Amino acid sequence: MATNPAGVLQKCAELAMELCHAESAGISILEPQGATDELRWHAAAGAFAPHLHGTVPTEASPCGTVIERDCVLLFKEAERFFPALRSVEPRIYENLLAPWHVKGKAAGTLWAVKHTPEGRFDAEDARVLQSLARFSAAAYQMISALDEAAAERSSLGESEERFRSLFEEMDEGFALCELVRDAVGHAVDFRYVEVNPAVVRHAGIKPETLRGRLAKEVFPNRSAWYVETYARVVESGQSVVEEHYFSHVDRWLRINAFPRGGDRFAVLYSDISERKRTDAELQASEERQAFLLRFTDAVRSERTEAALIARAVQMLADELRVDRAYATRHNPAADLTNVVYEVRAPGLTPLPTTLRFSDFPEAGRQTFERTLVFEDTARDAVLTDADKVALASMGVGALLSRPLRRDGNPLFALGVVSTLPRGWTHAEIALVEDVTERTWEAAERLRGETALRDSEERQRALIEGVPQLVWRASQTGQWTWASPQWTEFTGQSEKDSRGWGWLECIHRDDRDAARAAWSQALNQGRFEADYRIAAHQPGQYRWFQTRATPIRDGAGGIIEWLGTSTDVDDLRSLQERQQVLVAELQHRTRNIMGVVRSMADKTARTSVDLSDFRDRLQALSRVQGLLSRLNEHDRVTFDELVETELAAMGNGGNRVRLEGPKGVRLRSSMVQTLAMALHELATNAVKYGALGQADGRLAVTWRLVSDEDAGGPRLHVDWRESGVAMPPFGSRPSGSGQGRELIEKALPYQLGAQTRYVLGPDGVHCTISIPVSAAPAEGV
Repeated sequence: MATNPAGVLQKCAELAMELCHAESAGISILEPQGATDELRWHAAAGAFAPHLHGTVPTEASPCGTVIERDCVLLFKEAERFFPALRSVEPRIYENLLAPWHVKGKAAGTLWAVKHTPEGRFDAEDARVLQSLARFSAAAYQMISALDEAAAERSSLGESEERFRSLFEEMDEGFALCELVRDAVGHAVDFRYVEVNPAVVRHAGIKPETLRGRLAKEVFPNRSAWYVETYARVVESGQSVVEEHYFSHVDRWLRINAFPRGGDRFAVLYSDISERKRTDAELQASEERQAFLLRFTDAVRSERTEAALIARAVQMLADELRVDRAYATRHNPAADLTNVVYEVRAPGLTPLPTTLRFSDFPEAGRQTFERTLVFEDTARDAVLTDADKVALASMGVGALLSRPLRRDGNPLFALGVVSTLPRGWTHAEIALVEDVTERTWEAAERLRGETALRDSEERQRALIEGVPQLVWRASQTGQWTWASPQWTEFTGQSEKDSRGWGWLECIHRDDRDAARAAWSQALNQGRFEADYRIAAHQPGQYRWFQTRATPIRDGAGGIIEWLGTSTDVDDLRSLQERQQVLVAELQHRTRNIMGVVRSMADKTARTSVDLSDFRDRLQALSRVQGLLSRLNEHDRVTFDELVETELAAMGNGGNRVRLEGPKGVRLRSSMVQTLAMALHELATNAVKYGALGQADGRLAVTWRLVSDEDAGGPRLHVDWRESGVAMPPFGSRPSGSGQGRELIEKALPYQLGAQTRYVLGPDGVHCTISIPVSAAPAEGV
């Protein structure tokens, strides 16, 4: 330390630059100059050392603001507020200033400067600078007082009193010491020459206990570092700054030792315990956050809840280095808690699979209220004897467990165990709580994802299993997804169907109608349209009934549409055929009623009873049965018609010969009339002709002949009876005329037939030629 006031200030400036890791430092003291005040640099170190003893107006410098406010201030790029600093080189990026007091009033500043953009001062720098300002001011005034005392012995007492007052008011501990050397000059100890009262707060020892005593007398077990370090300070003339933890006062101190001249040196003690605690907590917090990030990533990779819990327990055990870690599920209603997973050190026995809350009266009660923290279960004042016995039986010396509760009841917990007593830190407690909550949240998320995945699988199976084409669309009808059925039916990929791509598969004539239906869907709250969709085969279309339902958000707005297209092509065909059949039925009904009415009239004129009328109704019924069994494009064939009628008459056995091509299709409009004609021929044959006499024979032959005039083929039918004993001409029944009238008049009129009916000497011979369909039935 310098022995004159200017030297003291310069030494403090150099110390400030060193301790605050600054590029420049100095002390500016106010010098009144009439109307304006100036600040003179009484000390300058570093890059600004060449400006020593320079002056600057107070209003042009941050120093003036600090003196005015009398507090520590930090300026970043002060040139923004003090333009005069813009021309200063090197540039000032950060400026930390502390007020410098004389007689309790701010009369200057101790300042430190960073000349690089990366440089930053922190709160500890501010505290150090403030302490140095107080110390330098006190030292300056003390040495000034001593100088004055040397010049004026009469005022010595007053100066010493002033020095003592300043010395004793310092917040920092201060000790003036002197090395003690052995016979060969090696430093072996040091003596406390003077100490201030603040030492008691830092070292825990009163000043009067230290003054004049050797360090080894006061601290016999202190490390040799102190003597070695202080000797180096004295011999090198360079100050040393170290940070040490003093367990007997539970404090961290920054020790600043600097030479004082000869074998003397001074030590300035600053309490940095709070900063150390903050740094330790910050480091612990950063480590905990880093672990939690790793933990979260790890458990998210697990696909089952059991694997997730196992990973969580293992990571917690590894991080806290405990003897046991476990996970439990609670069932308070049954007085049970189940251990679902644990990891344990070698040699430890497994925990019981099931535990009872009632076996742990106090620990069980706390499970309903808080995190369980027991540092020494055997001596814990809160645990009951039953708790201690149960815990001791499981080798639990210290316990930390975080139960999660819902509606006041514990559901799940993670816990860690030490077999020996252990003090759980706040960071460890917070870690267990965080890990437990994250584990449960991850498990709930996994359960939700599993349920959602299962639901989606069921939905996918349902969607892919239905025959409909399923799709999703935006509000305006642009598709966002199509089911596999769409691709399978149309051949269009799901990707190509998106947007308006699906319209490419709609029949060209139906596209405008489909778009129009979408334009109305928002107002109607539903989408309905029928249109033709192209099948995978080129040129083939089928009718589909398309319906869509809107999916709405909580406010009722439409998020999207979910729709289906159902194949109704067969249904439409059936409906169209039904319409045709209904029209045909109405037509046939009118015809039948006309036939029945005609049969009734003729039967009434020619028959003596209703048996003939009944037979004719049965014949009419048989032909209607044939017609009703047909599909839309089928036809009754002539061989079916004649076989049916002859079968109704008993068939005739080997006396009847049927010969002609099978499958000659008859027009539906002619079947009924032709059938009635065949019925009349067969009835007459049974009553009077070949089918009613033992020697009678019937031959029915038919063939197709071309007829260019008719524009198609004609069916030529030949009905020939033989071996019939014909009655005399005058004795023939009068009732035979209705069948002949039907053949000779009705067939030509209704069917365009050419007919001939002859009563020969041995039976009836009838020929009928009618137009028929151009081709025989398929498969014939």
